[in-house]
Amino acid sequence: MLEDDINEGKKWRVWFGGDVEGLNARHPDITCIHSLKNEMAIKASIPIMKDIQWTTFHNAKKLVKAGVADVRDFWVFVGYAGWAPGQLAGELKRNSWYMVATDSQTLLQELARNGEGADPRDAGLDTWTLLMKMIGRKATAQKYSGTFDDLMLKEWAF
Repeated sequence: MLEDDINEGKKWRVWFGGDVEGLNARHPDITCIHSLKNEMAIKASIPIMKDIQWTTFHNAKKLVKAGVADVRDFWVFVGYAGWAPGQLAGELKRNSWYMVATDSQTLLQELARNGEGADPRDAGLDTWTLLMKMIGRKATAQKYSGTFDDLMLKEWAF
């Protein structure tokens, strides 16, 4: 949980966004996404796909302070994944990553499901497994379930 320096007593649930500029960084990269439709939120945000906007953590706190949003309206990610030129293409070719298309409703449903009491120590692994099954990679998901990488991700997330 992140403390809020603008809204006294408010705490923000945080998800792992990637290993670059995470919580241990001098200046962590904090990204907020939401599906708010009010004018103030739209003006403070950048659309990233249908019904989903991106904003800064500072703007999210200001929207809560203004009373047009609640901390539960935001998914807060600390850190991000980044690649050097050509690195991601190589990782896709090696099947280290899988590229898929999705729609905003699937994304919002998964974010909501993970926000409703999901154990943060699961580090999104249930979502990964579900999405792998949806793209026909159930066997791959089962093969890697509970491996050292999963355990390390859970340890880091906790």
